[in-house]
Amino acid sequence: MTKRNGSKSGLSRRQALTTIAGAGAALTFGMRAPAALAQSRAPIKIGALNSYSKVFATEGNDNFIGMQMYFDQIGWEVAGRKIELMKEDDELNPQIGLQKMRKLVESDKVDFVCGVQASNVAMALLDYTQQSKTLLIVSGAAAEGITRRRLPYVFRTSLATSQESVPTGNWIYDNLTKEVLVTASDYAGGRDVIDTFKVGFQKRNGKIIKEIYPPLGTNDFSAYLTEMNKINPPAIYAFFAGSDAIRFIKQYEEYGLKGKIKLTGYGSLTDGEALRAVGRSAVGIIAANMYVPSLDTPENKAFLAAYAKKHKGIPTHYVDFGFTTARLIVEGLKATQGDTSDKDKLSKAMAAAKFVDPRGPVSFHPQSHNIIQDIYILETVETNGTIENKVLETAKAVGALSD
Repeated sequence: MTKRNGSKSGLSRRQALTTIAGAGAALTFGMRAPAALAQSRAPIKIGALNSYSKVFATEGNDNFIGMQMYFDQIGWEVAGRKIELMKEDDELNPQIGLQKMRKLVESDKVDFVCGVQASNVAMALLDYTQQSKTLLIVSGAAAEGITRRRLPYVFRTSLATSQESVPTGNWIYDNLTKEVLVTASDYAGGRDVIDTFKVGFQKRNGKIIKEIYPPLGTNDFSAYLTEMNKINPPAIYAFFAGSDAIRFIKQYEEYGLKGKIKLTGYGSLTDGEALRAVGRSAVGIIAANMYVPSLDTPENKAFLAAYAKKHKGIPTHYVDFGFTTARLIVEGLKATQGDTSDKDKLSKAMAAAKFVDPRGPVSFHPQSHNIIQDIYILETVETNGTIENKVLETAKAVGALSD
């Protein structure tokens, strides 16, 4: 008879127990170990899909700068995993945007896609986001419909159009006039701004005198301004962004409407880029925004200082959009210990995030995942030779109409 503990083919009792213990550990851990271990060493990949060319080029690039600023702040690492940003230009085209998102998800294997300035591009991504279970953080586009569907993998860190248009309409009705002419760039985002403004303004019995929609990317507003001048309303509510906002404000003054018809509008009308470009032409405009550089808070002061180290001037709200987006991603990853494999768990962690941003306190609607934030009613003024936006009123913790 061969002894177990002496045979080459046998196992000692200690060896057997070690083998059994190892097998048990493999059963309890081994099923998820290879993927978990591989993921723990792999970088977090984030696709920054945005408009880096054409009319919204500055907005898209500012958004990217904001993300870089936050990742600089945390050393480009979270939960032991490095962070990588991958940049793709949607060229302001929904079809190209969808193609680029497919590339980021299927070829580049990103964990998140964020950005998208144009609402029509963002809307084109929603179905694919659900099919692929890709977390999409919209950090620019503001159309209400983006979060109205309450899709579990879609978040928004910028704003819904109603968050600025409704408080502005309330202020206009209470402080300025009960009748306005409205105008906006003729695309999904512009139409949505006017629609939400009308809902709030007309709910208070305000009257819309006329609606005028110049094409997106209009160079010459003369025909539209001539019509506005002829109608001569008490005030105009306008949505234009990027180079459209710059041209509209300059031509508004050139055609003699400034000082005659009060100009009010959406935040992009007098944000950093437009304000720098038009200077005194913007003085007197009333607009709403979710971020204003003059906020006297520790978070905003640190934000301004960090921006000044690498860039000239002051940050736009598009920079803050990117900054907040990066912060939301990191908050979700901290809560899941860097695990990106369970998208539902990660989505719930992001939805529960609350923090104080350079713009103020932010949180997220539990179903729509739209951001909840303070909105500032602003007047563009000149102070000691400096053109800036002064806060007239603050609407606290504003959600979207669609929430």
